[in-house]
Amino acid sequence: MTTDDDALEPVAKPDPLVVRYNRQVHGFRLIAILVLGGLCLIIPFVAEAPVEQSWRFASLLMAAAFAWAVVTAFRIRDRSPQVRIDEDGVFVREWHTGTIAWENIRFIAHSSQVRRGIVASITRTRRKPFLLFSFAELPKVRPTAPPPFGWIQFVRAEFAIQEPILQQYGLDTPVNDILSSIQDHIAYWQFKNPDALEPPADAKSTME
Repeated sequence: MTTDDDALEPVAKPDPLVVRYNRQVHGFRLIAILVLGGLCLIIPFVAEAPVEQSWRFASLLMAAAFAWAVVTAFRIRDRSPQVRIDEDGVFVREWHTGTIAWENIRFIAHSSQVRRGIVASITRTRRKPFLLFSFAELPKVRPTAPPPFGWIQFVRAEFAIQEPILQQYGLDTPVNDILSSIQDHIAYWQFKNPDALEPPADAKSTME
């Protein structure tokens, strides 16, 4: 909580932070997927099962690899913001909730300070480092795709928003830099709202 003396100190307006996909990471991922899909061609020649069944199984794996490769290729070309931090709040594209206002954020914790339950760890695998958010009121999911893709988008977003986590993997900005930007915007939010009963978030600064 800021004191009266702190509230009198002017705080410069921080620049917005825009985070996009990391093309290099997804490029390496695409190569690995294509190699994996190519290796599936070996299955019919080494499997002990009947040839027809082996080809059917290999074709299924190659189709899955192809679909995964298409999604990854789109991410390489996609330069739209995946995360945006500004004076209005936090926008995370994966959540499909729009910009979440600072006053709706209870706290933000770095993965180095988070102890996840066994069930959450099994059902929602998260690659470190990441930021864990907690909201005063759960934001409403607003799908952007038309049906039936919008329904899939809604289910995925609803599942993600139950434990809102922002992972660094695949993004072009480290979560430490994202957290630093959040702290700067929180300080600015508090400066603009000196009468607020509580700060919008407790962005913990311990880094991995």
